Amino acid sequence: MIITNILNGIGKRLRKKTAATNYTKISWLGEKLLKHQDDQSVKQRNFGEFTLNYIRPYEVIKTYKEIFTEEIYKFKSDATHPVIIDCGANIGLSTLYFSIAYPNSKVYAFEPDETLFKLLESNIAANQLSNVHLHKEAVWIENTILSFSNKGSEASQIDTTGQSATKVKAIQLAAFLSNFERVDFLKMDIEGAEFEVVKDCKDQLAKVQNFFLEYHGTSNETNKLIELLEIVKKAGLKVYIKMAADNLSNPFVEHTTGTPFDVQLNIFCYK
Repeated sequence: MIITNILNGIGKRLRKKTAATNYTKISWLGEKLLKHQDDQSVKQRNFGEFTLNYIRPYEVIKTYKEIFTEEIYKFKSDATHPVIIDCGANIGLSTLYFSIAYPNSKVYAFEPDETLFKLLESNIAANQLSNVHLHKEAVWIENTILSFSNKGSEASQIDTTGQSATKVKAIQLAAFLSNFERVDFLKMDIEGAEFEVVKDCKDQLAKVQNFFLEYHGTSNETNKLIELLEIVKKAGLKVYIKMAADNLSNPFVEHTTGTPFDVQLNIFCYK
């Protein structure tokens, strides 16, 4: 019995490993070389299925593994031309994945950060992807101009204090969603703005078949997480949650990180 359980466990690991080999993996040497690159200049690397222009190599390693090795955005659709909306496209790794994995899809990618958008634009052009529509805009609860913390990294975000001198154009995501009868995949990684945006989109979420939400919050904002989960539940979506970042080693002792986000979760919502 013990030997059988061990063999079953090994088999399960092997099957899991095999299932995540659809795309080129970064080799041990390739990862080492990437880690030793600077994070100031624009660089280019061929990943087999596509060419990528980037600045921050450590962000590329982490994001590539999530998106192409683990395929966290993989979904099934019976639509002839799946509609995919990528909110917080960054330099375009997620957009590239959607376009390559679902070549008949229509992908709408939103990224307001000036530096990131230029890289996103160059990556779509370098790979000659004709099914991608780029929007240099933030997604928000209204059409407006917002203050924006323009960091050129994954930490770029809407500045709700209004103190940032950088301004970006924002569109109401709910109004954009209303243009579609069905959305096959909605990805939302917008660094803390998701609570307000999801609340504003609650009447449109029923048409969304698959919804990836990266939640950012503090340990004393449990009510926000509960409200978000209630919204997706009412939209007819089931939920599976993974840690996006494990920030507290001893939560019962530490309670809070002292940073803007104690809690970072990957929330997978699907019909």
